[in-house]
Amino acid sequence: MRAIYAAYEAANEHFDSLGISVGEIGGECDRALYYALRWASRPEEIIGRKLSIFRTGDRWEDVLVNDLERIGVDVYGQQDRIRLVGGHVRGKIDGKAIGVPEAPKTEHLCEFKSSNDKGFKEIVKLKCKAAKPLHYAQCQIGMHFMGLSRCLYLVVNKNDDERYAERIEYDAEYCLRQLARCERIINAIEPPVRICENTAMPPCLFCKHKSVCHEEAFPRVSCRSCLYSTPEMGGDAHWSCSRWSKPLSVDEQKAACPAHLHLPALVPGDVIETNEDAETVTYRLGNGKIWIDGGQHDEAA
Repeated sequence: MRAIYAAYEAANEHFDSLGISVGEIGGECDRALYYALRWASRPEEIIGRKLSIFRTGDRWEDVLVNDLERIGVDVYGQQDRIRLVGGHVRGKIDGKAIGVPEAPKTEHLCEFKSSNDKGFKEIVKLKCKAAKPLHYAQCQIGMHFMGLSRCLYLVVNKNDDERYAERIEYDAEYCLRQLARCERIINAIEPPVRICENTAMPPCLFCKHKSVCHEEAFPRVSCRSCLYSTPEMGGDAHWSCSRWSKPLSVDEQKAACPAHLHLPALVPGDVIETNEDAETVTYRLGNGKIWIDGGQHDEAA
């Protein structure tokens, strides 16, 4: 099995989301969304077993579509894109459907999930909004973008094949609050405040941004961690650079340039001097050392 898992890992492509993922909007931490948008942390190394679980989840999605079609429901629009807030809020839908038995003439958004037995029972008991806020946000933002009033949330229990179906009603107020929240995060220069100081407790315990947020790690070097860059609101997740007065391609954003200067709020230290002519910023780091930002960041980070 180790060889199979290793093959999964070798074939897995690491990628950075171009914006705030619809699948993460339901999280409670603004700071985590900010770090994800700014590519502050290194891409998560996903182990082979977890990648196998993802593949199984994809197969369950196909099964649930077939189940619906078996009872006369027409499912279409799988993987249609969601683009909101200048394209910086991004995602895909699992599909749309007509012919849902409870309301056959109403077009529904579809959200398909698989769950272990414990999680499934919690969903059945508490329903989607309380049990799975990340899923609920996906349903709501998907309905908002697609102009739909209902979502069919369909979950399968991976342990015993039991199904759970819930028709979720569109909540315009919820969506507008979440999108306004995202816009604030996108336009923020500094990270929002932490929601927790105890890294041994959720939500920080398993957060992929814990090292940058709590442990004074330097952020990854990219245009998105640079004080010259700006997320533009008029395109499809466009960014621009004030240093070079130009738009930035995705490849340019990932590569950064020799003129890169960290956003000061992302540096684990205090600014003690700036030199505009030399284009450097001098910091006193948390360990007391003096560090000059301006082309030397790779070694220091």
